[in-house]
Amino acid sequence: MNTALEALKGFKLEGAIEKVAPFGSGHINDTYKVESTCGNYLLQKVNTKVFQNTETLENNLKLLEGLQSPVFAKHITTESGTCFLVDESGCWKLQEFVSNAYGPTTPSNLTLVEEVGKGFGMFTKATASLKAKAFDEAIPNFHSLKWRLEQLDEAIALNIANRKETAQSLIDQVNAFGWITDYFNRLVDRGLPIRVCHNDTKIDNILLSQGSDEFRHVIDLDTTGPGYVLSDFGDMMRTLLTPTKEAELDESKIEIREGYLEALKSGYLSSCAESLSPLEIENLEFGGLYMTYMQAIRFLADYVNGDTYYKISFTEENYIRARNQLTLLQLMHTQIFSGKAN
Repeated sequence: MNTALEALKGFKLEGAIEKVAPFGSGHINDTYKVESTCGNYLLQKVNTKVFQNTETLENNLKLLEGLQSPVFAKHITTESGTCFLVDESGCWKLQEFVSNAYGPTTPSNLTLVEEVGKGFGMFTKATASLKAKAFDEAIPNFHSLKWRLEQLDEAIALNIANRKETAQSLIDQVNAFGWITDYFNRLVDRGLPIRVCHNDTKIDNILLSQGSDEFRHVIDLDTTGPGYVLSDFGDMMRTLLTPTKEAELDESKIEIREGYLEALKSGYLSSCAESLSPLEIENLEFGGLYMTYMQAIRFLADYVNGDTYYKISFTEENYIRARNQLTLLQLMHTQIFSGKAN
């Protein structure tokens, strides 16, 4: 906590700090709520093992800030005018705390789902005027399925944690869905455009109003950069269509709830349809398969490697996460995508 207090001295704040406490439950970064006599803020310590190039983070966030869009919560600059503070304790950023708002963790109703879709659609529309080439990848190859499969292959070959045998049934399921790579490559060959994407559109990376579930802001912008809109829509499908959390122990609870995809797609397209190409709109549902498949691979590779990337609360958590993603993937394929492949 002392390091957080020291970091706050580097930002342009007025008044006295009254309280700093941990906030939220993200996989990667550490977040603190800051209460002061001049207002409340969110202070985030960026995990530089994941986001290794702080200059890239600075460049990308400044490009977004230049839009002056209400889609994004306001960030507080440092005394030197930068968005990020880099000191001996790490890399920090500070934004205003949005009152009477919350980051949902579980999709509980169709109104909420539609508002999340609308909010991320507003992100797509707001960034449509920006050139993707002006952005750098905050995490190189973050959404490269080819690279993620190579990581899994390497993890299996090295078998550092001696978990290959335990994970074999999941590895077999990954191999059975290998056609997803070929389908995606065909879309790229047909002209799937690269645009500015959030690249981490989990349900809890958006803020909604307390009580009404109305969209307020898109948050956690560190991953913003070049990408495919199918990735952004697909990650929404992955986190919104089922009521279960990623580490749900009871696999039987995983389901795709009726009406949720329709609400998500309706909300999203209501904000950004005019910014998308016909090829993107026609293949939004495939994005769900693509991202769920990729996330399963990432969880599985981390499990085989001995849990070196994602935070875990129990030994088999990454195995459970990978299993659940593959279960969800199969449901998506059967109930949503089957018969659409061409």
